[in-house]
Amino acid sequence: MSDQQLFDHKKVNPISHFIRQKLVINPYYFVLLLAGLFGLNFYHVFGFEKELSFSPFFFLAYAIGQSLLEVLVLAFVANLIRKYLHRSLYYLFISLCFICIFMHYIDFLLVRFMDFSLFFGIDIVLDETLDNFIELLHLTGISINSWIFAGISVVVFLPMVAIILHYLTSKLARTKPIGISHGQVLKALFCIPLGLVALDLTFSPLVDKEEFRFYQRVLPWKSTLITPKEQLLELTRSLRVHLSEKEALKELHSVPIALEKKPNIYLFIAESLREDFLTSETAPNVVQFREENIRLGQTLSNANCTQLSWYSIFHSQYPLGWAGKKNTWKSGSIPLQTLKKLGYKIRLYSAAQLKYYGAGELILGKKNHLADTYHLYTHYAPVTAAETDEKVIQQLEKDLQEKWAKEGNVFLIFLDSTHFNYSWPKDWPLKFTPISKEKTDLRVSNSLRDIELIKNRYRNSIHFVDSLFGRLITSLKQKKLYDDSLIVFTGDHGEEFFEEGQLFHASHLSHMQTNAPIYYKLGDNRSFEGLETGKILSSHVDIFPTILDTLIGEKPFFKLFDGESLFKKDRFPFVVTGRHNGGRNPAEFFIHDGEKKVIAKFTPSKKIHQSKALEIITLKDLSGKTLDVGTPQQTEAYIRVHYQEAINRLFSAE
Repeated sequence: MSDQQLFDHKKVNPISHFIRQKLVINPYYFVLLLAGLFGLNFYHVFGFEKELSFSPFFFLAYAIGQSLLEVLVLAFVANLIRKYLHRSLYYLFISLCFICIFMHYIDFLLVRFMDFSLFFGIDIVLDETLDNFIELLHLTGISINSWIFAGISVVVFLPMVAIILHYLTSKLARTKPIGISHGQVLKALFCIPLGLVALDLTFSPLVDKEEFRFYQRVLPWKSTLITPKEQLLELTRSLRVHLSEKEALKELHSVPIALEKKPNIYLFIAESLREDFLTSETAPNVVQFREENIRLGQTLSNANCTQLSWYSIFHSQYPLGWAGKKNTWKSGSIPLQTLKKLGYKIRLYSAAQLKYYGAGELILGKKNHLADTYHLYTHYAPVTAAETDEKVIQQLEKDLQEKWAKEGNVFLIFLDSTHFNYSWPKDWPLKFTPISKEKTDLRVSNSLRDIELIKNRYRNSIHFVDSLFGRLITSLKQKKLYDDSLIVFTGDHGEEFFEEGQLFHASHLSHMQTNAPIYYKLGDNRSFEGLETGKILSSHVDIFPTILDTLIGEKPFFKLFDGESLFKKDRFPFVVTGRHNGGRNPAEFFIHDGEKKVIAKFTPSKKIHQSKALEIITLKDLSGKTLDVGTPQQTEAYIRVHYQEAINRLFSAE
């Protein structure tokens, strides 16, 4: 064959020529990235300290396959850039590759702490206003300057690390080159997806449904290529919509109400307070109050996060419609407006930031017009919640000396020390030791020893908040303001310490994250006589209907509320609780009957008021154990029988 014929032959076979060509990139750099991903995969799968089963091995194999495919794609694209484009673009891309792998580590932290992926987190953040995004950063307990430094580090430091690693591994690539052709890479890119599909078809049917959902979140891409069929509960109607603000106000003002004697009302809301942590050691004052007054059989929050719980408390509505009201509802809480109509003064004392998701105006109305006095003591690092909690109590103690404090006041008291990082005064004697010295919101270890250190921080913060509550109760008794008063003590939600795989709150609907105390003192408590309080299931939405019923009895406008008075006959025997979903309505929720709960998710999840189907996630008992009631058909039948009353109420016409 002549040289011209050979040239013509090559000219007409560019694909064959391309396939035989060797990669011109530094392969060791991408091997290093792959090793980092493999290590993360292994720790992510086996770091949950669950009982060994088939599931983690299946998902480890799947995670390794996805990681290998991802790095091969990045390497192949890098090779094309290196071969055909300017070298500066190549170095920019390898920096982006390093950042991409680093993002998997960020994703790991989010999954461990919040039970959502990085992509979901970014989606939530993009929905936030700038003001609320800044508040979210403050809530971490890390200063804004630290966040700015971290952001600059990601933009500047990570690319520098990438270039240095590439430079160091390039030396090895020159001395010990690896001859990998385009064809070999393309074969791998073809075979790995086929292998993952084969893994899906062969082994995924062997994985328990609950374990599949649990471990799927550790995958780099958060899903297998072939996902199991969701179990759906079809509905005939969409979610019930409450009356508009105008209609609700018309309903309220159509009923004449009056009250001669107006006993003071005190509502204490402590942040992240889990009831089973309230013992005679951690909270002697709260426990004494509980024993002397009314403790119900079981009390739950209506959400696993603050903004939704506050909405349920003050509007007496389930949080499923919160997002539609947070920016449009201008008049404030209907229960508070009712109390204002009765002649009460609303007095706010808060260490919690009420700008968070516009909670303050949703509770107190536009420009907080329902509040007659407004004392807000916010804390941004380095100021701690303990410092501002102390200011709240000092101001309240001062105001209780005024003549107007004798009657006709609603005192709203928000305490924040029990929010992670958990705080107390510097000179506070620690009752529970040893404690974690680290920032608890940055800890990723879940060893039992470390968890006990974090729990001790939590216990100490409870002990401090309990002392503040005790001071107030003592002050009320000394000023003879206690006996006739209506007092409710609650937490906005619970707190978890990896009992069901997560830390803190706002991640999933475990019992620990929704087990909030609600204790009542309604004057002399005679209204509770004859009630089997130990058998009552209640939640936050019942607080204000109970208070209003105590004052004026049941009224027609109570139909505006999802909650019911504790004194109502034939009470609704379920609790509905929503899961944190950023600035959106909860997509996931549970219906609880006091012994077991069904956890479900709206489909589609972003338009829950248009949804006419629920994805059934699981059935669980009080201990968090999954209940197996048989086949998908049997499960659906069980839910329709046992939860039909709740489903009818949630999905009925107004």
